[in-house]
Amino acid sequence: MNIRDVLLQHERAVAIVHYRLNGPANADLYHGGPPIQNPAILLQVSLLASKVSRSGELIRLGDTLGDEITGWTKLDALEVVEILGTLDRDGKTVTPLVPRETSVSSH
Repeated sequence: MNIRDVLLQHERAVAIVHYRLNGPANADLYHGGPPIQNPAILLQVSLLASKVSRSGELIRLGDTLGDEITGWTKLDALEVVEILGTLDRDGKTVTPLVPRETSVSSH
């Protein structure tokens, strides 16, 4: 999922993300280098519309408790794997989008 699409739906999303792989379509994404972190590693961040740069190309991460990425990051460098919920104005409380299932299936 694209971060821009997420921010259109949720101004204050808490999400699980990972860095995208380099490819022909985004060869300059990491200035010719590899992804900042192994794309297999999943990270939690708060995606706040108010933290997108004026150019709309970057987002500031790490200003919220629980963020596992810090600094300015290209929006296109990250892919949203799952939206966990929305961050309340207190900056601490996350309201889930959908209540969790109470039963766990067994095999």
